[in-house]
Amino acid sequence: MPYRATTDAVQRLMPLIDRLADRTIDKARLLQYFAAVVGIDWGVHELVDDREELVESGAGLRPLRELTVRDRLSGEEHRIRYPDRLRDLPSDIEPLMIAEYKRLIMNRPLTLMAEPLFTWFFAEEFCAHCRWLGNEHDAAHRECRFAGYPVNFEAESA
Repeated sequence: MPYRATTDAVQRLMPLIDRLADRTIDKARLLQYFAAVVGIDWGVHELVDDREELVESGAGLRPLRELTVRDRLSGEEHRIRYPDRLRDLPSDIEPLMIAEYKRLIMNRPLTLMAEPLFTWFFAEEFCAHCRWLGNEHDAAHRECRFAGYPVNFEAESA
């Protein structure tokens, strides 16, 4: 049964991951990183090392950050590469993404995506052009945050 639970959890996480990355390798790195960070937070893993070094790439030197985490139960250590997709984000967004990862992985009913994260993802493309803009439509806004995407979006000209 753990296989089914894992599959279900990954399916809940994929909309978040898909918003951040297009390539499969980038999606895998995001899943590994979020799982490691949440594992540390929940006491399943412990952080052994967090290191950044400059490495040669086709475009010259670039920073490469790696975390080493230890599984508290088995003692196995795993090196997790920090996802390139997170490197250039505003500093306040990553903690919100980690919180969203936790919300989705726990499958808590009747919870909402954090408003600042929803705004960061959707404000320019959807919310700013939605006919339900404004405080008088808070119920529609909450439904969108509950869904994790602009489920109630209607263009203001519609």
